[in-house]
Amino acid sequence: MMPTSKCPKRHVTSGFALITALYMILIVSILLLGIGFLTTAHQERATMDARFSGALNLAEAAVNYEFRKISNDPTQADLAPTTYAVSQGTFTVWCTNRDGSTPWDPANYLYVLATGNYKGVTRTIKVSGKGFYPSNRFAIYTMMGTSVFRGSAITITGDIGTNGYFDFSGTPTVIGSVFFDGPNAGWYNGSNPGGYNVITYPRPLSWPTIDDIANRMFPNGGMAWLATHNDNASAGITNNSITSSITLGPGNYYVTNINLKGNDQIYFNNANGPINLWVGPEGGTGTCNFRGGTAAVSMSKTPNVHIYVATTSGINLAGNQEIDACIYAYNKDSSGNAYGYVTNSGNPITNGQIIANKMDINGNITINFVPGLAQPSSYSYYGFDNSWLETTPGL
Repeated sequence: MMPTSKCPKRHVTSGFALITALYMILIVSILLLGIGFLTTAHQERATMDARFSGALNLAEAAVNYEFRKISNDPTQADLAPTTYAVSQGTFTVWCTNRDGSTPWDPANYLYVLATGNYKGVTRTIKVSGKGFYPSNRFAIYTMMGTSVFRGSAITITGDIGTNGYFDFSGTPTVIGSVFFDGPNAGWYNGSNPGGYNVITYPRPLSWPTIDDIANRMFPNGGMAWLATHNDNASAGITNNSITSSITLGPGNYYVTNINLKGNDQIYFNNANGPINLWVGPEGGTGTCNFRGGTAAVSMSKTPNVHIYVATTSGINLAGNQEIDACIYAYNKDSSGNAYGYVTNSGNPITNGQIIANKMDINGNITINFVPGLAQPSSYSYYGFDNSWLETTPGL
């Protein structure tokens, strides 16, 4: 009997396990490859998003830079595209008028256009801006030199401000803030005399002169034209002079002399419209005295009464009178020299505003701010005006 040989049995399960392992390795490799691609793509996307965000941040920083720059000095505006290097890239910024014209006029609304460049990505925006008047309530504002406040029996409800100096010999009550505008403004003696709330601005605040106001209201010749084209006759004013009690209705009145004393008074019948009392001529030395009893009272508390004093001799307020008006005593001569003076003594009450080149207050004075009477001709700052638009090409 011949011997037989036996073949070893195949281990089928071992081969299946090997193939399964290979498939698993392949699947895992594909998954890892996909995760790698996804991670790389995500990283690239995140990098690009960061660059886009960085470019937009630089563009917005450029707008803020320009608003701050023109708020400090509108004459320094970037009127053509100007590029600035910053730590993370560059930005380019410039101003135009709202209609796109250049150069930008600081009196106009504007667009600030800005492009940010960050690691090769640029984004451009166009932001509307405008000037904002000071957020204050000026009961008193003076322009030049030193304005004096004598004693402590003075109460001012509202803010006071100046482009020059305030000299307080006492501690008058100021129910508001003290504004110093420009490099030449401050306390005469260099220190705050009474713990007043002081707010400073880097540049002077401009106000229109009386000539500016008159030329705008009477383009045919300003105050010189008004001297012969006024409403004096309707109120019984003769020889351009007021020396006794009188009632003035809506209109424009031109005088070269006011001298009220005792019980002499002016009634402003302003219920039906504004009243403007002009004291001239420009640069003259006529008298403007409000003394004695109640001197100039509005029959309506609507803020529409102005007393414009265009003489170098200014206006003298004294006695116990009440004046419900804006007293405006600021003008310039042909050489550009400012003048205008208000003296306020006794026990008068002023409901309105006092705008003057210089002022001297002495006595038991009360001045109450009334809004809507006088407005500066320059803005306090420039800022955003409700429109933001991205103009980046391709987006």
